[in-house]
Amino acid sequence: MASGMPSIVFSLPSSQDMMESAGQLIDRALQEDRMYLDLADLLRVPAHNQPNVSGLQDFDYPSLIDARVSMDTLRELSDVKRVPLPPELVEQFGRMQCRCTTGFFPEIERVWLTIDSDIFVWRFEDGRDLAYFDGLTETVLTASLAHPKPGIFQPHIQYLLCVATAVDIVLLGVSFRIPQDGSPGDLHDREMHLLPDPLFSVPTDKHMLSITSMDSGRIFLAGKDGCLYELAYQADDGWFSRKCRLINHSTGLLSYFMPSFLNFSISEEDPLVQIAVDNSRNIVYTRSEKCTIKVYDLGADGTGMCQVTAIPLESIVQHASQVARTIDRSNFKPIVHLAPVTRSESNNLHLVAVTKAGVRLYFSTTPFGHFKSRPNILALVHVRLPPGFSASASPRKPTKVHMAYHRRGSLLLASSITENEDLIWATSCDSFPFQNQLMETQTTMAIDGTTWAICELPYPPFGYAATTKDAEGGIRCDPPVVVTQHVEMSRKFVFLNSQGICIVHKMRPVDQLRQILMDKQGPDNEEVKAFFKLHKVDQACATCLLLACSKLHVDQQVGEWAKMAFFMYGGEAVYNMPTPGLPHSLDQSVFSGGALSPVYTQMTTPGNTFMIPPGAYPSGYPSAVSSPAPETIKQILAKYKMKRTVLCVAFPSRLSSLRISTPAQLPAQHAFLHGGSTFFSGKLNGICIYLGRILRPLWESYIVTEFPHQTPQGTFTYLTSSFKTAELNYVLELAGDLRHFVKCNSKFDSTLQAESASVHDTMGIPRHIMLHREGGQVDEQTGLKLQAEATKLEKCSLHSIENLLSHTCEVLGLLKVLVDHQFHILAANLPKDHQDQLRAMTFKQLVVNGKEMCGALITCLINRYLDDNATINAISSRLREICPSLYSQDDAVCSKANELLQAAKSNPNQSEKREQLKEALQLYKDVVCPLNLPAVCNSFASVRFYEGIVDLCLTAAQKHDPSNLALHFYKSGEPMEDTDGMQYYLKRRDCYACILETFGYLLSQSIAHPQAPSVPKSPGPPPAPDPDRLSNLEAEKYKEQVFRMALRSDDELFHVSLYEWLVKKNLSEQLLQIQSPFLEPFLKRRTGTQAESTAMMDMLWKYYEKTRNFPAAAKILACLAERHGNDIPLTQRLEYLSRAIICAKSSGTTVSSATEGEFLHELEEKMEVARLQMQVYDAISKLNMGLPDVVEAAKRLDSNLHDITTLYEDFADRFRLFECKLAIVQCGGLHDSALVEDLWLNIIDREFAETVGLSAASRMATINAKLVSIGRLYVNTEQYFPLAFIVRYLEQRSCEMNFDSKWTFRTMLETGVKIPVLHEIYDRLFRSKDPYWQTIKRPLHLLTVLHGLLQCYTQSPQQLQPIERRKFTAVCHDAIANYLVELQAMSSSEPGVSTLMQHFKLLQVTLDRL
Repeated sequence: MASGMPSIVFSLPSSQDMMESAGQLIDRALQEDRMYLDLADLLRVPAHNQPNVSGLQDFDYPSLIDARVSMDTLRELSDVKRVPLPPELVEQFGRMQCRCTTGFFPEIERVWLTIDSDIFVWRFEDGRDLAYFDGLTETVLTASLAHPKPGIFQPHIQYLLCVATAVDIVLLGVSFRIPQDGSPGDLHDREMHLLPDPLFSVPTDKHMLSITSMDSGRIFLAGKDGCLYELAYQADDGWFSRKCRLINHSTGLLSYFMPSFLNFSISEEDPLVQIAVDNSRNIVYTRSEKCTIKVYDLGADGTGMCQVTAIPLESIVQHASQVARTIDRSNFKPIVHLAPVTRSESNNLHLVAVTKAGVRLYFSTTPFGHFKSRPNILALVHVRLPPGFSASASPRKPTKVHMAYHRRGSLLLASSITENEDLIWATSCDSFPFQNQLMETQTTMAIDGTTWAICELPYPPFGYAATTKDAEGGIRCDPPVVVTQHVEMSRKFVFLNSQGICIVHKMRPVDQLRQILMDKQGPDNEEVKAFFKLHKVDQACATCLLLACSKLHVDQQVGEWAKMAFFMYGGEAVYNMPTPGLPHSLDQSVFSGGALSPVYTQMTTPGNTFMIPPGAYPSGYPSAVSSPAPETIKQILAKYKMKRTVLCVAFPSRLSSLRISTPAQLPAQHAFLHGGSTFFSGKLNGICIYLGRILRPLWESYIVTEFPHQTPQGTFTYLTSSFKTAELNYVLELAGDLRHFVKCNSKFDSTLQAESASVHDTMGIPRHIMLHREGGQVDEQTGLKLQAEATKLEKCSLHSIENLLSHTCEVLGLLKVLVDHQFHILAANLPKDHQDQLRAMTFKQLVVNGKEMCGALITCLINRYLDDNATINAISSRLREICPSLYSQDDAVCSKANELLQAAKSNPNQSEKREQLKEALQLYKDVVCPLNLPAVCNSFASVRFYEGIVDLCLTAAQKHDPSNLALHFYKSGEPMEDTDGMQYYLKRRDCYACILETFGYLLSQSIAHPQAPSVPKSPGPPPAPDPDRLSNLEAEKYKEQVFRMALRSDDELFHVSLYEWLVKKNLSEQLLQIQSPFLEPFLKRRTGTQAESTAMMDMLWKYYEKTRNFPAAAKILACLAERHGNDIPLTQRLEYLSRAIICAKSSGTTVSSATEGEFLHELEEKMEVARLQMQVYDAISKLNMGLPDVVEAAKRLDSNLHDITTLYEDFADRFRLFECKLAIVQCGGLHDSALVEDLWLNIIDREFAETVGLSAASRMATINAKLVSIGRLYVNTEQYFPLAFIVRYLEQRSCEMNFDSKWTFRTMLETGVKIPVLHEIYDRLFRSKDPYWQTIKRPLHLLTVLHGLLQCYTQSPQQLQPIERRKFTAVCHDAIANYLVELQAMSSSEPGVSTLMQHFKLLQVTLDRL
């Protein structure tokens, strides 16, 4: 490489990369083949209401001489083959009395002719098989062949012959004799028979001029009265219809009640002369003698009928004149032919009408883009003038056209020269595919006689029946003939006149090339060069391959010439450099020469768009769009003040342009090379194009289709092959021929390359790269080195294509074998996931990425032989022959190992069985390629060789990842950017999965219950036990064996997989029993995973506890208790704290004892607060849970541990939880008597409020229970249990509620207040002389309570100790004396005073007895 030259380094791609790269080239080739336009787009019709005209420019019918193609004409039609009328038929003309009519039956390749009432039908290819029918008595007016409607006639009636006479319409059955060998053959090769008796006969007085039928079997007749009739027939008579009847679709109901002479007098007669049927859209068009066009809609299903519109000739001519203002009106009339434009030709154009001057008038029945709409208009959208209307065209143009034919882009015009001679004009766009406008060639051919009829033989294309949708939702129109010429026969047109039959073939591009090579006896001539210029090198090379790969004997010499042309004109790969300062579009258009513009190239400069033919430097062509004046390339380049730039592109193609990256730091003198791209040669592009076209029917098609089958057990869906054997054979044959050609010629011959170089020079294309620009120049040596790099890249791509082609042939051969062996049964034996993959897999995916699927299908095929106890030697040999890369030597070794497993399964000798199993295991371990581990492990399990499963899977994992990249990936945190590590990690996990599945099976069998007894299916001895079923003891033994063997492995990743499996199966106890250095790191790592951290932390503290690492366990438990989230409820947090305290207390270490003591103290404090939180949570849970605030508060309390301040402010205070507030105040050690009294006040008031509505006894009992339960918690802490306040307030509330006077002190006694303390409180209350009691008019209430309290003491004095009893008794004596003094001081009129005094006196007596 020269100094300063950018180095282009190609790394060696993997085989899979090469396969995918080649697949992308095929995708691109297919995509390029889809770059054809709809007919409406070619005619550049923007909308149905914006008609335009074409045919006025030279490029509409280009002259190849003007375009520098060096061909004065390009033959579109072959030589005429003339077949005279059968001699015996000519004799019949002498007996004609009334009339004769004639026409074609193209469906069966026959001509029909009637002489008076006799019908004659014969084969027009050779004039033989003359069929004669004389069963009619009336003169035949017209006839037509129709398909029978399904389900009406016998199967041997394959067609119906509809004959119209002057008095009736007759349906005759047509059948064909089956050959003696029983082969079906083509109908046109079999002898035709007309059934003697008519199937149906309908009398009529209508004169019919023509008959046309649809593919569905409907038959339409054109009446001389201008009406459209239909012959409707059915199997049986209906209520209001007969089996066969004639229906008039042109008249209304009123016409049935009017005499025929009156109808005739009202409307002038305008006979129908043509009926045209569009089977693709279910539309019928009619043309009358006065050229009125009518449109009939048959409905979406083709069973209806309604007239849409009718347009007279005057309207058509006026509209056409407005579109083509410079054209004389006489060219637009009369109309001589109607031809439907089917969906396969265009979505927006529906009808073409041909005039006497050869003008084509295109119509649409719906607005553009309304593909699903039914016809509702008939709008003229385009006027296409015939050749001869451009400014520089010859004055010769079609005149006196009396018959025409139009279909699939080809137009035939029969123009009268004299009474006995016609000139046939043929135009076609086949030579100009992939254009952005309609460009057609023209050919003329003189034939003797006046043309009576024209037809084309319907040869359906092979493999292209399926329709596809375009981007706008319409049906994709058929591709150009250059795309399908390898599978389509050349179109055959037949002309009928008085001289006989004239047969011509429409020549495809391959036919044109064959004819040129045969005429010139080789490729080294101007005509072949012109062919390559016209079609561009890549397309021409693809056409050469059709001939070069042909194995036909007649094409041997032509094939050699085509191969020579392939190498002579195929060019070389080149490195293309963009031109500085030149717009990209101009640079690409001048130097790319893409297939989109084979003759005229559209170039864009600021403000102008031009259509310029390649090489036409001296003169320009009119611009495609508006332009001030045409300019040449030199003039365009002069605008940019550049010298003329020349690049050796050697016919570069737009198909495979590959951009090569160059280093960012580039020497200044070569900076403009940055961003260059490589164009592959036409040879490589031609191979890609031809291979893509061969594979096109299969490439993007799904491999299987679902076929539901009804069985006694229900509906079972089979997966059947989407491809038939014949289709696979045909594609395989073409692909095999191409593979043979590429293999034999992959090393391009130096002699041919030398000839190619000289040819390039003669064609004016420089061989070397020489790019000039102001201030810089690339020398010849640099250009040659760039050329060498481009050649290397092309060779690499060619090698990829060769591999893809070879692999494709193998896959095709395999599919053929699978189809021959009942594909649906093989597919049914695939695993469920493979079946799902197969459902969604295309042929391309099977070829490029489906090696595993192919292996699975081969395995099913081999297993089917093994299941039938058949030898696999024959099928193995056939597979190795057909698809050696899919069924390799390793596959043969696996088959041998499988045979050993099958032998071991039936071997009763345990030692020999053991040796066979070890040998099979060793064979599997020696296999180089990756094994289908699940299948092998299932085979091992079937013979209970479970240790072999562990050994094989661990060995396979090590083979997949010998450098332990997966372990590094795992320990690095599984980074997404480490794709290699992830790939090896996943492969190892797949290997481990087989061991884990085996362990899971053994585990389930070891704990499974024995089979329960059941009623036998039939009387007799008991059924034999299942020999393959493991007993619980056997399964336990094998499970322990597998588990011990697995734990002996030093594969850390396997241990990780095993631990994860145990966790998933909830076998944590068994996991914690494992003694392995890998367990603690595994548990620590999993605690960092958010989704599983709780469970793993729970398992980690258990592991630490089991290993007596109590400090670590306590810390983990504390973390769990404080962990935020809803996954741990508050009760569990309390349990974690409790266990943490136990573990902290159990720690026996003396190290950091102060720290551990502090940690224990902290845990205990957290436990105390946590209990408060539990109390708050319980209180909130009793509130109305329908309130969002309550629900949110409960969630917060249950999802995290809170501090004491948060509990008080956010929860207890917010929701008025007074009990909780009191508990929090006590826990926090807050001494605020006013706050405490307020809390007790609220507690008491809430209890009284909540018991409203209950009886007094129930209220007392309920409030008593609540106050006792709360009071017992605080009774021993005076600052949080203000007894005097509580007693006074309870007495006041009990007086308000008229409670029992003893209720308050009894409640306090139950709370735990001693009776002396309680008496002291009451005594102080009495002595305080609170005016409250006078206010409520109960001055004796406290004395009554005191009497009850003291009476309670006298009733159970043992509640006090003896010493306390004596002391308290004395206190009671003194108190009673005081109470009596107080009572005596009161007025005796006060109610209850005397009674209370008596009670106290009795109480004194009782105290004296204590």
